[in-house]
Amino acid sequence: MANFNKGILFYHEAAGQGDVHQALGEVTTNVLKMCKQLTIYRSDAKGDIKTYCQTLKDENYDILFILGGDGTVHELINGVIAADLNLPIGILPGGTFNDFAKTLNLPPTPREASEVLLDSHVRHIDVMKANDRYVLNFVGMGLIVENSEAVVDKSKSKLGKFSYLFSTLKTVADPTFFDYDLTIDGQNQTGNASMIVVANGQFVGGNRIPLTELRADDGLMQIFIFKEAGLKLFTEMIKEKSIDNWNAISKNVEHLSGKHITISTKDEMDIDVDGEVDLTTPVTIEILNKRLRLFAGPDIE
Repeated sequence: MANFNKGILFYHEAAGQGDVHQALGEVTTNVLKMCKQLTIYRSDAKGDIKTYCQTLKDENYDILFILGGDGTVHELINGVIAADLNLPIGILPGGTFNDFAKTLNLPPTPREASEVLLDSHVRHIDVMKANDRYVLNFVGMGLIVENSEAVVDKSKSKLGKFSYLFSTLKTVADPTFFDYDLTIDGQNQTGNASMIVVANGQFVGGNRIPLTELRADDGLMQIFIFKEAGLKLFTEMIKEKSIDNWNAISKNVEHLSGKHITISTKDEMDIDVDGEVDLTTPVTIEILNKRLRLFAGPDIE
């Protein structure tokens, strides 16, 4: 078990897995086994956690914990990198999908994850930089944004965010297609798509991307260009494929990989980063290899 002197546990009042205060009680016992002192910080509004990170360097913290979903984790990692902190982070999944917690092989509830953290190990994890934002899991445009924007926030905790990649592919019959100009590591191509997803994590919307080699620590981003929508695409995204055979097997989802990407569109388009629709095209994305230290569950090398 790792031992630390001083930790801080961030949480958001509106975390998505029921009673957040009950979850706090369940995880605190295990978290205190990892560090001698623990501060609990409640975020009442978006941006609170990022702002507070600026004060941490002078407070001698040596470990961070975050109780929340993908959006809350997204805010923390932006605060950590902006403040140039080099502290290990333990994620206690408290949202609807908790996609990056799955990539780290952590259990789906805060209590279970806190138990796993006791015997976990720290991994150096890649981060994507999209314009001025830091992104752990994915950058997406097109269909993924259309459906995300149609979901009312207050319905997330009751119904789950029935909006992301796989459910979208199956249910949306009339997507909006767009023209794109894409450059990956100096190689340019143009085309027409219903959606583009740039992934660092292995899961989007609770579902695993079926690419065998997809890793969050290999210094590469995986790009998926969706040419169609509907059931045809849904079935293509179920079967496991490798980098070597993806484009031979998949007729409607093109796969590419790279370290530096620029995407522009004829008309300005909204961009979803880790579930937050906060950017617009054009976008430049680069990979920051092993920029963060995150606790991972068993079987993650």
